[in-house]
Amino acid sequence: MTPNDNSLRSPLARVRYLGSARSGAQESWLMRVTSAALIPLTIAFIWVLLSLLSKDYNGVRAELGRPLPAIIVMLFVLVGIYHMQIGMRSIIFDYLHGRAKEWALVGNVFFAGALALACVYSVLRIGFV
Repeated sequence: MTPNDNSLRSPLARVRYLGSARSGAQESWLMRVTSAALIPLTIAFIWVLLSLLSKDYNGVRAELGRPLPAIIVMLFVLVGIYHMQIGMRSIIFDYLHGRAKEWALVGNVFFAGALALACVYSVLRIGFV
């Protein structure tokens, strides 16, 4: 604590939940929020999949052409991919150093983005074409 600091907060209160990099709370919070969001989305996704099991390709196309099942599938995929990207980012930060860390972070973002685009394109293609 510097002599010019007029804050009433203690040094421990200023750094609590920030970790050594001073940015851990946001990542932890995002992981918890996406985990909580995936619980109902997984149940809804399984419900959609079970309804698609007895249908042929045209039936699946008709079902995914409806807004609610298509939105459920896309939300499940997008939230799951974002959750994966956050988790991989934390693993990369913990275990890689130097140039490898930078390239792995870039690769993680591009892989998650490409996977999300491919999944959304697939759902839209099946449902609307």
